[in-house]
Amino acid sequence: MKKLNLIGRILLLTTLPVGIIVGTLLGSQSPISPQNCRSYAGQAVTGQSVFVDLCSVNPVSARSVNFTYFLGQQRINGQAHCSEGTWTTFHDGITHSPRSQATANMLDMVCRDGAGGEAWVALVIDPPSNVRSSPNGPIMCVVRSRQTINIYGNAGNAGDWYYTDACGSMGLIHHSQIRF
Repeated sequence: MKKLNLIGRILLLTTLPVGIIVGTLLGSQSPISPQNCRSYAGQAVTGQSVFVDLCSVNPVSARSVNFTYFLGQQRINGQAHCSEGTWTTFHDGITHSPRSQATANMLDMVCRDGAGGEAWVALVIDPPSNVRSSPNGPIMCVVRSRQTINIYGNAGNAGDWYYTDACGSMGLIHHSQIRF
């Protein structure tokens, strides 16, 4: 137990790359993010990891959402144009289209959670059901009864995992535990 507490402290006190290394050493399938708001979207065509800060998602109109994402270690603020499937980065004013599954996943996460992105509702069918911070990663909370929860889309590269806010912040639940 002391070893896990030490690792938890390291994750909280270190930068994201160290968290990724520790997460990989612990055997998780996707990098572990030290913040519950950061969600792994996959790898960009450049080979860099793409993370979305789900806590930054802020609808500004019926079709546009401001958000923050990370390309490798670079923090980027932008605006998703959900109906067009594009986003504009604020620092340079360039409008981008997805060139990788990661950036397509990023837009899906942002647009489902923001503009016009009403959550789906699913029934937890086989409690107790773990909600995790990454696929097969640390457990954030446990849904202990048959109940409905919000679902914000599939986790893309994570395969059979869906985003949910059942713990009060964004996490993942396995498809075998829910029915739409």
